[in-house]
Amino acid sequence: PLGTGTRLLLDRELINAGIEGERIEGYGREFQRHLDVGLEILAGRADAAPGIRAVAGLLDLDFIPLRWERFDFLILKERFFEPGVQLFMGLLHEPVFRETAGDLVGYDLGLSSRMVFPKESDNRNKKEKEKEMD
Repeated sequence: PLGTGTRLLLDRELINAGIEGERIEGYGREFQRHLDVGLEILAGRADAAPGIRAVAGLLDLDFIPLRWERFDFLILKERFFEPGVQLFMGLLHEPVFRETAGDLVGYDLGLSSRMVFPKESDNRNKKEKEKEMD
């Protein structure tokens, strides 16, 4: 199914809990941006919704963490050294970028711009799952 990672995570967790999403009031309402979800809560049109910590912090909303979500930038090996890709990778090391991103709660830039190969990624995913279980 198409959808944001947050919506897909919610759907998966509901299935795991044996809950039919359609039975939840407002389940059918979807938004394109995390900020829009937070604004719905702030305006009183929703009591709760899945979202990200950065928006909760920005709007001074309470936040209950469910999972860490990891994003990877995928690029063909043949294109890795192209100027645009290298410019983007360099940006991730810039102090002003790291400082700005560090001001947003809920983000971990520890692996930013690090090349991860499939085998290494599989091992990291196992470690992340074990960490979630603790």
